[in-house]
Amino acid sequence: MIRKFNFDYDYENDSLFLYDPKSKSKASIEIDDFIIDLNNKKEITGIELLNASKFFKGLDLDLKVDKSLLKEIKECKIDIVPKNNFIVIKFMILFESKKQLVTPVYIPTINEPSPAVAYT
Repeated sequence: MIRKFNFDYDYENDSLFLYDPKSKSKASIEIDDFIIDLNNKKEITGIELLNASKFFKGLDLDLKVDKSLLKEIKECKIDIVPKNNFIVIKFMILFESKKQLVTPVYIPTINEPSPAVAYT
């Protein structure tokens, strides 16, 4: 299901935070420069991308993604789909300049209990 996420881009630190304003984060998992926030049902409530321009650079060959472009984010939608042993996160980002970035990211699923998502 495609959900609209709010966003906050920090130009100086090149950090992009995407979050569902209706959900509360209870735990986070960090994978390199990718931080995923989860609620108590282990659903994704937020995603933070450190070095965001480097993360998106080259994912869309027709679009030059840099810090200046990320400053122009107008809208962000995210589709999260479980697929085999992965969670597919499809970013759909619309910019003020009418440019659009649509790219999937595959995250391995966690099948074993993890202290990072243990709830009390």
